[in-house]
Amino acid sequence: MRMSTPRQRVITYIAFVVAFALAAHYAAPKAGSGASAFLVMWTPALAALAASVLTRRSLGAIGWRLWPVKWLAVGWVIPILYAFPAYALVWLVGLGSVPSATFLERARFTLGMPSAANWLVIVSAFGYIALVNLPPNMILTLGEEIGWRGFLVPELTTWVGFRRASLYSGVIWGAWHLPGILTGAYGTSGTPKVYQLACFTILVITSALVQAWLRMRSGSVWPSTMMHATHNGIIQAFFNRITADTGPTAWFIGEFGVALVPFTAAVAWYCWRHPPTLDALRPGRVGGTEESQ
Repeated sequence: MRMSTPRQRVITYIAFVVAFALAAHYAAPKAGSGASAFLVMWTPALAALAASVLTRRSLGAIGWRLWPVKWLAVGWVIPILYAFPAYALVWLVGLGSVPSATFLERARFTLGMPSAANWLVIVSAFGYIALVNLPPNMILTLGEEIGWRGFLVPELTTWVGFRRASLYSGVIWGAWHLPGILTGAYGTSGTPKVYQLACFTILVITSALVQAWLRMRSGSVWPSTMMHATHNGIIQAFFNRITADTGPTAWFIGEFGVALVPFTAAVAWYCWRHPPTLDALRPGRVGGTEESQ
């Protein structure tokens, strides 16, 4: 029997996400760290594919088109726009220092630049992380984006409208991370778990709003995948590692600190104030159905 309403498709999808995520977290300890991360990050995609088949939702509704390229560029630039000022503020007021000697040493070795100037090593490392290492990061984040932005956001938008859809998807996305955070598989150290959860939850919800906006404005899942991969790369592999600890640093940097929150919130506020046009929200484009709200 065809499950023809967005509400039914969302419920079906969430049921599959819960089932696959529980199975992945159960199997993760038996796999290596890399394999377990890949397995967990692809559970939203597996849930989207299963829900699409069960409800007869077109797989094309996930949004595979790559054009126009400008939206890929927007997805790449946005994390840089909120990450750089956040970390610059941390460095300027002494909540962390830059550059970390350990980062420089490892970057020189990895890039084969043993005697280059510090600034050149830093710029080269950023380029390597943000550009050269982008494709493998996108393979990981695509597993999440097929589910969250390819399936969930369009169906929620058709059901409850863009603004509520973006918020609800952020809450669901944040809840999906909880098992990893609570078990210590994903997170940081040096600050209370409650504080980490508060910072991370706000960051996820504001990021989800921006990524939902990218998905609905572009009609494609790739810009949000680009944003997700760029965020993971530059935050985790560049800005966190180039920042030396000065004592309170853990309270401010990364996804579990507070420094990024006001800057992602500012971008989210812009997206909230400029929601996708009615053309972008038409059912035939975003949900692969002929239904209206």
